[in-house]
Amino acid sequence: MKRYKHSQNTRQVIHIIGEGLTGLFYFSHIKKLLGYRCSISPRLFENNSIEKIEKKLIELLKEDVFVICVFDADVSQRSSAESKKLLSLKRRYDKNKNVLLCDSMQSIEYWFLLHYEDTCRYFNDSAATEQALKRYIPTYEKSRKFMEKEKWVKDMIADGKMENACELAERYDERDSYSKIYKAIRILVREVSL
Repeated sequence: MKRYKHSQNTRQVIHIIGEGLTGLFYFSHIKKLLGYRCSISPRLFENNSIEKIEKKLIELLKEDVFVICVFDADVSQRSSAESKKLLSLKRRYDKNKNVLLCDSMQSIEYWFLLHYEDTCRYFNDSAATEQALKRYIPTYEKSRKFMEKEKWVKDMIADGKMENACELAERYDERDSYSKIYKAIRILVREVSL
């Protein structure tokens, strides 16, 4: 009896990991609102250190998935030890074709701010970035009660604001304030169009 090989066109799974509730809710909302194909595990967004993020990265890479890792770079400014850990993480995974590191300086709120404002000015800390964002989202707060409502994300991505934010983030990459989340968005958009 002749055996036929069943060929199947399979896609590599995209898995998003990161730190904190803000990233978790943001990516969960845009996945639902925009139909992105990716996996987001709440347990992978617990308050993570660089070490915990790397441990999860290693586990996921063993499963042959594409990992998008989202985190705030302001942790590197807290101490020279944290700065070294972050630089080491970036060096180890910079050339890995299955990893996309998407850090934001000071915080993910800078990415959100780019949806409303063309700026690359330096923010002293994440609180200053949040304060600037509150001009556009007055009720914004880093609480589960606020984050779990999708309206803040729906409003933020309306009217082509996300595409504009991607262009601005690319233009300001590696400046005093920056966000590499635009790279994740572009991968997720491309995956939807396949």
